[in-house]
Amino acid sequence: MTSRRLLIWVGAIGAGGCLTLAAATGVAAADSDSESADSASSSTEQDSSAASQDSPDGGTTEGSGTATDPATIPASIKPSVMRSAEDDADEEAQADAALEDAIELEIEDLSSAGEESTEGLEVESTDADIDGTDGETTETTEVPDSVLSDTDPVTPSTEVAEAASDDAVTPPTGRAAAVPDEVAEADSESADAAPAVLQAAAAGPVTGVQTGRATLTIPLDDDEFRTRADWYFPTQADGSIAATGVIWLQHGFLGTKSSYSALAKTLAQQTNSVVVAANLPSFPSLRCGGCWINGTALQQGVAAMFVGGEDSLNMSATAAGLVGTLPTSFVLSGHSAGGGFATAAGGYYAADPSSGGNLRGVVMFDGFSFSGVVPDALQRLDNPYIPVYQIAAPPQPFNSNGATTAELVAARPGQFVGVTLANGSHVDSMLGSNPIIDFFAQLVTRFSPAGNTEAVYTLATGWINDLYQGLGPADGTGIYGAPDQYIVMGDTAAVVLSPPPVVDLDRYLGTWYEVGSVKQFFSIGLVNTTAQYSLNPDGSIRVENSGNYFVNNGPESRIVGAALPVEGSENKLNVAFFFGNPSTNPPGNYWIVDLDPDYQWAIVTDFTGLSGFLLTRTRTVSDDFYQELLNRASVKGVKGRITPTRQPAADTVTV
Repeated sequence: MTSRRLLIWVGAIGAGGCLTLAAATGVAAADSDSESADSASSSTEQDSSAASQDSPDGGTTEGSGTATDPATIPASIKPSVMRSAEDDADEEAQADAALEDAIELEIEDLSSAGEESTEGLEVESTDADIDGTDGETTETTEVPDSVLSDTDPVTPSTEVAEAASDDAVTPPTGRAAAVPDEVAEADSESADAAPAVLQAAAAGPVTGVQTGRATLTIPLDDDEFRTRADWYFPTQADGSIAATGVIWLQHGFLGTKSSYSALAKTLAQQTNSVVVAANLPSFPSLRCGGCWINGTALQQGVAAMFVGGEDSLNMSATAAGLVGTLPTSFVLSGHSAGGGFATAAGGYYAADPSSGGNLRGVVMFDGFSFSGVVPDALQRLDNPYIPVYQIAAPPQPFNSNGATTAELVAARPGQFVGVTLANGSHVDSMLGSNPIIDFFAQLVTRFSPAGNTEAVYTLATGWINDLYQGLGPADGTGIYGAPDQYIVMGDTAAVVLSPPPVVDLDRYLGTWYEVGSVKQFFSIGLVNTTAQYSLNPDGSIRVENSGNYFVNNGPESRIVGAALPVEGSENKLNVAFFFGNPSTNPPGNYWIVDLDPDYQWAIVTDFTGLSGFLLTRTRTVSDDFYQELLNRASVKGVKGRITPTRQPAADTVTV
């Protein structure tokens, strides 16, 4: 072994350790192959539990096409034995190049360790020899009967059937059911995987998901961008595929495709879709400044792949194990920056006169983008109208404090554009692929409440099944609602996206009782907290806050101030106490972020979200309604911890 190769292996070990930690927070660099030559790449998926321990001759490898016998592992990545002195420098350089390719894929597998253990799905891995082709052998994920029994078959509409390929379109399996808690044991036997055959027969229930990996070439204006892509094929009992459409699933900034395997498998199974997830760079490169996840070049390139015969997509799918042609109907989706990428790509597709009109919709998983990108794309997606839905987390730094969600709501007023999950995490959608990545991703963002990931599955698959059939909020079977509607979904809850409330201050005046708040130092121990709002002679609002300490008739606390509406705002005020005078300058310190149409309850915070008040017209509320107010406060951006405020005066009986 040369000193150079020794350094490569030492570097690989160190890089692998760093990448394991980085991947745990979604900070693995995108695995692209934009500068690769025309040589084909191939690799075999191995048991993820051994990914980080495989030796060069038995681990997951990616050859550069230099092997003379495609049925064997290239000799250049086997342990060096008895090398003669006559071996020339070119042969050594070729061996080093192959070794570097093997190490690159081994590092990728470190980030995807545990990818195959998906909750509620039985995974059957298959062994196969490296064949020197572009695609990788596949694995089959078997779906237990408990999942299939919860899905209701849906028949596509005539319009959708005509728009899709004649030999590819078949009914989806129906609405999503929550992934069951049981995790089936993986089959210990492994066998050679058969190609996934796409057939024209009517689809039966999807019984498994077959996965493969291949190189994908994304066209650019005067060049091309090569990257790796994972493919997920929904299979029937006989191993064939009768998919309804294709879903492009884009990872987020500093993410990798392997972190979304659980979501991809669920989308494939529950919507009868072929799902493709490709790695894209998170930063511009010197070679191609627009070739990154926020770059226009790749957004336009992905859009171009779905125009015409979809040759690039079909070539990659075939290399990954598909026999046949992909369906023409498709949905674009993505998480985080990938959601903004999907929406932008959809806009470029819709603007292409030769597109063919096969885009059914866009689904973002807490998606965001640079300011203005989504509104520009939505203008292109308005004629003809293409639905864009968002499953959002509450405002937090990792979704740019909800900026893109607000842009989406503002661009399509009065229309259903998605929901926000109560107490949600930015990584709700990507959980389930790897427990280590899941833990660190939540540690960096926030921990996802029980039921949120299942809610993401239910919402997204229900919407996508409707999109394929040309259905929506008025006639679809997915979960929708009116703006600001509260939705309970098992262990979690959601609120339909809506603009900030328009407050009629005359109706807002009167007496409000605090049933919960983020306690300040002066409010600790305060009970019977009450706010009374009335008009001052000068047109400002008189604010009088009062309460008792500790008990009903305890020491009284009372403070009087004044408030003025913030200029240009319909739900924000500035409140001043003591000797200060309120101003109309933004941002304001009293934000009414949620309000009952009948003015019976309100949720108040400030521009930081660190304060929070739950106000009602009655002193007490039911436990269920209090929980609803808590969930709404989370959705509307209250970050502080809200605790109940006792109202013992409610127990006083007047004789």
